[in-house]
Amino acid sequence: MSYFDSDNFLKGNLGKEIVRSLLERSGYTVSLYGYEETMLDAKSKRTFKKSSSMTGRRMRSSPDLLVYDDKDVMMLVEVKTRGKSPPYIRTEEINNLKEFWNDCIIVFLVPEGNILYAKRINEMQILESCSYVQYKLSFLEKFQEIFTRVSPEDIKHYQNIVLEMLEIFMSDKEKDTLENTPKT
Repeated sequence: MSYFDSDNFLKGNLGKEIVRSLLERSGYTVSLYGYEETMLDAKSKRTFKKSSSMTGRRMRSSPDLLVYDDKDVMMLVEVKTRGKSPPYIRTEEINNLKEFWNDCIIVFLVPEGNILYAKRINEMQILESCSYVQYKLSFLEKFQEIFTRVSPEDIKHYQNIVLEMLEIFMSDKEKDTLENTPKT
C-alpha cells in the first residue's frame, strides 16, 4: 500500500470518527456500520473488493454509520473526507448508494465554508458519462440543517478540528489556500 493510499485511508477514518463524535456529543446514538467494520479479516475484505456481484457491490457501498435520534429514527450515514473543494465522489459510488442505500445521508468534510456538509442520497444528481461528480457547496446542506440537534457551539468546535486534521494531509500549496480560509 502506498503512502497516498494509506494517508487517504487514515484521513477517511479520522473523518468518520469526527462525525461520529460530533453526533454522539449532540445526543445521537451512533454505531459503526460499514463493511470495514463487519468484514474483520483481510481475506473477506479482498473478496468483497473484487466481487462484481450485487452482494459484493452492496457490501462495498454500505454506509459508515448507523445513527439513531431520540425518537428512534434511524439514519444511515456515509462520510467522505476531502482535502479540497468542491467535494467529489466517484459516479460508481453514488450509483451504488442510490441503488442499495437510497435513504442514506452523505456527509462531506471539506476545508471551505461550513466545513461539514450533508445531503440525502436520493436528492443527489449524477451524470452517467463522468467517472467523478463534483458538487457545489451551494447544492449541499449545512450539516446542522440535517442533524438538527447539533449546536452552533459544537459545529464551530468541530469545524476547527476538521480543518486541523485536513491540514496534516495537505500539500504546501493546499496549506497556503487553507490559511486564507477563516477559522471559526
